Amino acid sequence: MIQTREAGATWSGNHRYRATEVLLPSDFDELAEVVASADSLRVQATRHTFNDVADCDASLVSLERLPTRIEMIDDRVRVEGLVTFAQLAPVIEAEGRALHNLGSLPHISVAGATATGTHGSGVRNGNLSSAVRALEIMDAEGHTQRIDQTHEWFPAAAVGIGAFGVVTAVELQTEPTYEVTQQAYTGVSWSDIAGDPERVFGGSRSVSVFTTWGDPAHDLIWAKSDDGDPAWVEELGGQPVGDDIHLGRIRTVDNTTPRATPGPWHTRLPHFRADALPSDGDEIQSEYFVPFASAREALAAVRAIAPAFDAHLLVTELRTVAADELWLSPAYQRDVLAIHFTWRNDTAGVLGVLPAIEAALAPFEVRPHWGKAFTMPGADVRATLERVDEFVGAARAADPRGVFRNDFLRRTLGL
Repeated sequence: MIQTREAGATWSGNHRYRATEVLLPSDFDELAEVVASADSLRVQATRHTFNDVADCDASLVSLERLPTRIEMIDDRVRVEGLVTFAQLAPVIEAEGRALHNLGSLPHISVAGATATGTHGSGVRNGNLSSAVRALEIMDAEGHTQRIDQTHEWFPAAAVGIGAFGVVTAVELQTEPTYEVTQQAYTGVSWSDIAGDPERVFGGSRSVSVFTTWGDPAHDLIWAKSDDGDPAWVEELGGQPVGDDIHLGRIRTVDNTTPRATPGPWHTRLPHFRADALPSDGDEIQSEYFVPFASAREALAAVRAIAPAFDAHLLVTELRTVAADELWLSPAYQRDVLAIHFTWRNDTAGVLGVLPAIEAALAPFEVRPHWGKAFTMPGADVRATLERVDEFVGAARAADPRGVFRNDFLRRTLGL
């Protein structure tokens, strides 16, 4: 008998799953049984989403009871099961290897993060999906196939949003291990941040800017560098922050990664420690991607309407992502500026202010983050995705019964 549990809610509790239950297979035979017998099914991973991308009206399936495995294969790592980046990173570090980047929190699963185009920062760093070299996916008949870079579906499946089946393993490119030093600074003026984004975001391996759009005391630059504290921030008037760090209106309490000292990549690239609650916790997140070439104009457009959403905002984080060739990636064939909003956990209030932000960014071919709150109509989302028709065709070929389709995919992609 396959175990079950209640579907519950997303990480911050802003979305309660409509699904009737979560199925918990204990091995691949049970997983195949679940998948082959389902009419509708989605995968629940670490639940770090803020919409219904991983929901459906029937059942969900989780890999949490399946065995996990991390295996080095030459310069790649194969990750099987519900493995998080926090679990993966120390294993490959012990082998002298690293990933090119990490997200701001390491608590998320490898399969879920790569399926939605989740990212860190850096003008030369692709998102986490850009490290994917192969996927093992169980299809609607309960059969597993490997989709690598030679497969015609690879550029669709690598950011597949769950449309191709249950991802049971991911193979990632690694590189030699490296150290990073990070520091957070206040005192840099908005005119320097928004007026010269190439200098600010290109100054270090990874740069994040935290802002509340109006109060300079809340603006902060968080730089992560390969060669010690970055001189460029202090040249712009930046002053290092002490232990008491505020990310906008979020006061962090002993949950951020070490600053001012060098350390292994996986202990510095995330903002938040793996053994602590990340961010605020009681929040809703939205994120929009615009071409980095339009950063000045896009930032000015959002700042002009910021008073209208200020009461709902905890903080905005600005990051950059390098271009890739994955069809549903927000960075498909363009370097992007990611404009991320952490909101108070007020669904009605947040959904009320998002249309104005989306309208302000519409002239810049804005794309939303697949796992976060947005209100853009599907037609507007599809208009910015040059390969969406090919993605839909590949997903239908991979899942002719439509088992893995849900309301989110139908309204957003017309799948």
